[in-house]
Amino acid sequence: MLIASLPKTLGIRSSHASVAQAPLRTVASSSVSFAKASPHLLVLPTLPKETDHAAAREWVDNFKLDDIPKDAYIISRSRSSGPGGQHVNKTESKVTLRCDLSKAKGSWLPGFVFQPLMRSPHYIPSPPTLLISSQTTRTASQNLTTALDILHRTIIQAAESVIINPTSHEQKAKVKGYIRKENEKRIEMKKRNSAKKASRRDVD
Repeated sequence: MLIASLPKTLGIRSSHASVAQAPLRTVASSSVSFAKASPHLLVLPTLPKETDHAAAREWVDNFKLDDIPKDAYIISRSRSSGPGGQHVNKTESKVTLRCDLSKAKGSWLPGFVFQPLMRSPHYIPSPPTLLISSQTTRTASQNLTTALDILHRTIIQAAESVIINPTSHEQKAKVKGYIRKENEKRIEMKKRNSAKKASRRDVD
């Protein structure tokens, strides 16, 4: 597993800045994306067709943390107010992650994920960004891992909220049966209403 030391505040691909005290460490992502969305899926703002939902489901099922480009987010560090006693006041262990969605959309993030991400508690509108902070542990590297996991999970949850899974044959059969019964009831009601009207005309 490849490890890279990061400075205090930087874009992920920065490599010439000096290393800060207690350097932040992160697992480098692969240069090859294993779950790259198709060009068609990347530009779709919604999923209008069943085939689009199927393609989106395939992308989500294969989307891993390492598929998020390293230059897609910026990391900064600050002093934590979380657990750790006096340690939190001495080291900058709190990690804040910013992911620019305007750059991600259509590049590596499918367009249909953008709208549901706007409902995330991590979303800020100007500019469209996911802002995630972690200070749950005493080390910056562990907090970075947590922040990245939250970013990955947030994207997955947003995508899954708009994807409709294919209906099984059994479910389709039940739906057809329900529709058929409803149609039969409606036809029967029409016949009864017609009979009532006919009987009224006969009386008149």
